[in-house]
Amino acid sequence: MFEADNYECLTSPTTQLNDICINNCSALLYSQFLSLNAVQCAILSTHDLPHIRYHADDNVLWHNIAWTHYWEKCVWILPIHHPSPVGHLVVCIIKFSSKQLLLFDSLAEQKPWKCDIKVF
Repeated sequence: MFEADNYECLTSPTTQLNDICINNCSALLYSQFLSLNAVQCAILSTHDLPHIRYHADDNVLWHNIAWTHYWEKCVWILPIHHPSPVGHLVVCIIKFSSKQLLLFDSLAEQKPWKCDIKVF
């Protein structure tokens, strides 16, 4: 659901998108792909990582992400709230077949995220 202030945020050329706009637009986009039977990726929410980080109950996690059928997808699209140096949203494309993380951060200024990613 979009509230009136979310519509204003979406129509403004200068307002930064908030998590409500990002998550709701992602869900809307995903639902359109579902209607075309063309979904080959899972689009996750900005709230999924904090739920996991702060040990949310499994039932809460399942309720929030089960609809994506992420376990059937070879690509995940994950919007991330990056708190430093300035709080903003970035997107990570996770490609399992090639073991790649593709990160788009419009404020990165060519500075890598190597300190944020653990390599095993």
